[in-house]
Amino acid sequence: MRELVVLMILMLGGSGVLGLYEDQAYKFDWRKQLIGKVEDLEFLAAGVDTAILVRTQKNVLAALDSDDGKLLWRHKFEDSAETGKILAIGRLNRNVVSVSGSSNIFLRLWEPLHGALVQEHFIKLASAPTHAHLVDNNLHFVFVKPNGMDIVTYTFDTKKFTEGSHKKVSTETTEVEKCVGLDNLLVCSTPSGLIYTQINSKEPSKAEMIPVADIQGSTLARRGTRIQVENSAGSVSTFKVENGKLVKQADITNIVSECPGVEVKQECSEWGTDSEGNKYCAQYADNILTRFKGEETTVKLASYRGKLEAVWSECGADPQAYQLILAFQDGGLVSVTPRGNIMFTREEGLTSVHKAEFVNIGFEDKSSTFGPLYLHHENMFDPATLAQNFINRMKRHILQLREFISSLIQLKFLEKNSAATLDRFGLNKMIVIATEHNKLYGMESISGKLMWQLYFPGRFTSAEGFESKSQAYLLIQRDGRAGGEAQAVLIYAHAHSVHHMMTFDPLTGKMISNEPLNMHLDQALLLPEFSDHEIKPILLVGKDGNVAVHPRAAAECLRSGPPLFVLSGPTNSKLVGSKVVPSQEGSGVSLVPVWSLVTPSTEIVSVKTRNPIERVHSAGRVLADRSVLFKYMNPNLALVAAQGTDSSAKLFLNIYLLDMVTGKVHYSATHKKVLGPYHTVHSENWAVYSFYNEKARRAELVSLEMYEGKTQTNATVFSSIENKVIPLVERQAYILPVSDVRALKETVTEQGITSKHLLIGSAVGNVLDLPLHLVDPRRPPLDTPAGMREPGIPPYIPELPMPHESIMNYNQTILGMKDILTSPSGLESTTLVFVHGLDLYGTRITPSKGFDLLKEDFDYIMISAVILGLVLASYITRKLAQKKMLTKAWK
Repeated sequence: MRELVVLMILMLGGSGVLGLYEDQAYKFDWRKQLIGKVEDLEFLAAGVDTAILVRTQKNVLAALDSDDGKLLWRHKFEDSAETGKILAIGRLNRNVVSVSGSSNIFLRLWEPLHGALVQEHFIKLASAPTHAHLVDNNLHFVFVKPNGMDIVTYTFDTKKFTEGSHKKVSTETTEVEKCVGLDNLLVCSTPSGLIYTQINSKEPSKAEMIPVADIQGSTLARRGTRIQVENSAGSVSTFKVENGKLVKQADITNIVSECPGVEVKQECSEWGTDSEGNKYCAQYADNILTRFKGEETTVKLASYRGKLEAVWSECGADPQAYQLILAFQDGGLVSVTPRGNIMFTREEGLTSVHKAEFVNIGFEDKSSTFGPLYLHHENMFDPATLAQNFINRMKRHILQLREFISSLIQLKFLEKNSAATLDRFGLNKMIVIATEHNKLYGMESISGKLMWQLYFPGRFTSAEGFESKSQAYLLIQRDGRAGGEAQAVLIYAHAHSVHHMMTFDPLTGKMISNEPLNMHLDQALLLPEFSDHEIKPILLVGKDGNVAVHPRAAAECLRSGPPLFVLSGPTNSKLVGSKVVPSQEGSGVSLVPVWSLVTPSTEIVSVKTRNPIERVHSAGRVLADRSVLFKYMNPNLALVAAQGTDSSAKLFLNIYLLDMVTGKVHYSATHKKVLGPYHTVHSENWAVYSFYNEKARRAELVSLEMYEGKTQTNATVFSSIENKVIPLVERQAYILPVSDVRALKETVTEQGITSKHLLIGSAVGNVLDLPLHLVDPRRPPLDTPAGMREPGIPPYIPELPMPHESIMNYNQTILGMKDILTSPSGLESTTLVFVHGLDLYGTRITPSKGFDLLKEDFDYIMISAVILGLVLASYITRKLAQKKMLTKAWK
């Protein structure tokens, strides 16, 4: 009986919009499969053609086609550096070899054509090695210790694995940053220069030292038969092996490659000086110079990519043929021919998305000479306005017809269009992406096509939480639907200076300005749009308490507008709510602290507010007795999550519903024995958050809903100061069908009429589309009579279902998922979705079906024939009626 009830609940609780027809696959969505910024690369023969074996910063081992750069196969190892970090790659006979891990080492052999696993060896080490080096079937581990280095050698093949020799090497320093192997030498970089020693010798020895001034140890690389390293000014030092010694070659100052005689050079076009007086290259040349047998060739890049960081090459059978692979600071991988032509380009910087935003493109062509498509008037039936709109539409159609005919004559329709496609229904938006590799991208949401790129000299560290967010802010001040040009601002920490503010057009990528800020930035907040100001102003908060508003003209709007409260100074365990107070004269602004929240012995990990573009359609919900329970919709409410450790060294999670104007805590809860990651969502009058229950060993989701009661106190404007209502908080917990939640997001639509869904991203690469009513905290028990149940809410079962048809991305797995972004389209039924991680994925979903869309099998021919038939019938009938009236008049 229980199984029957559960089956009926699942049938009632399932949504009719779930599922996908076979002909709809790959039609409304797209996916970009990426690998990450390349750290090491080798050419290998895989079948008939040559493939490229790479290891990346994202712990990915992959093979690329050397002709077009397409992905042949890839393996994503664990995210943790303890088990997933790839230390070295190499070749053994016909197999590919990878070494990954830390103290627990996995040595794997792969088949190069399809990436199938051939053999796996496990090595248990006492400590994590500083460096791993592969030479044929020998694996060398380097351990840096206070008295020098230990080199441990292992021998392996496809069947067995044996431990070899141990060697001790005494060194003058223990600060070793990077090591590479060349012939029989192991060369390592230190703060004062290079040290090297014989790697195959079993006798204890002392490492030789070669001083290099201002060395940048991370740039140490083996290129063919030479070793190269750069200093802080960008100069290249080259070394080669002669008689077992490392000898400097002063005549070679360019970057060399594996192919003899091939050199690569990137000039510095602009020099700069940092605050300490050190000289650095502020702007590199846009083009790359290659030199081969005395001839120089210029490689023209389509966009600026920053510094050239690595070069690999493959020599062909023809002495004049070779292929260059260039790796740049922005994560891009570019393949070049001897003539300087680009074979392929891979934008691997997109695997490290720091911030992404949807920007409305609009449906009006601002480049048109006929002005706006529609004129707006208070009276929508004004004859003059209607006539002018009709004339504008006819002119536009004539212009488009003329341009189409001209393009057919001149064959311009074959040219690639770099402009974004105008879309009246809002199904196509520009996704502006800021990456941690100092690159801005503009991407069409409907196809994933890159429309523009823009480089910025930023600085990103491995900080987490609020410190990570403060490294760069991407703020959209005006989109394409508003009057004037679209405008966005990127505030970033400069690599050699203070924070900079770069203003640009998010639709075209055109840079408007890039100027330094005269403060050490702590926060950048986007303020609401004022009716008498054309763009949204930005509030800049410095670490020393200084506050400024940009643009300065917006200070007058702050002075005359309603009072603003912001959440300032978020630290590990403290939140401060402040009031924005503009000065009586000038453009000065200050913050006055109003309240503070201190969570002792905890660390605040998340502060989630409502989406500022969200609209609420219904102010209440109908109960079983036909009364209305009104929602508590406080636009100033935030969901705060704080993590701490109890006396038994177990993690716990504190949850607060906090009013950011008054600082009042409306609700709090504590969950013990939990693990991250923690994900929170706050929308309308409800909030959900997820965590991993360590005791039950499962992922759980807690749902909260807030209500005022059966009487609504204020139906117009909400005020946190005047509102005295204590909300009724309903709560319930559910067991998620996924064990590791990577992202959690709600759908959002233009008017808020469409039903809400939750999008849950899992570690295996699936995105679960879950109707919100399945996590409703008011779901009644199973034994509740039918007459007492609220309409549309199934009985409570802790386990949430995961039918295969509810997986949004069906068979398109998204590896390394980080976050999910949603945005409303111009159609109320449709929500745009963008998922990023190692892969990028974009689609659109209809939570309540496409009630405002025509079906795909709509018979346009039939309806057109019917309309045409009716028109002809009316015309013929009119003629017959006229003839009849004329005949009757003559009688």
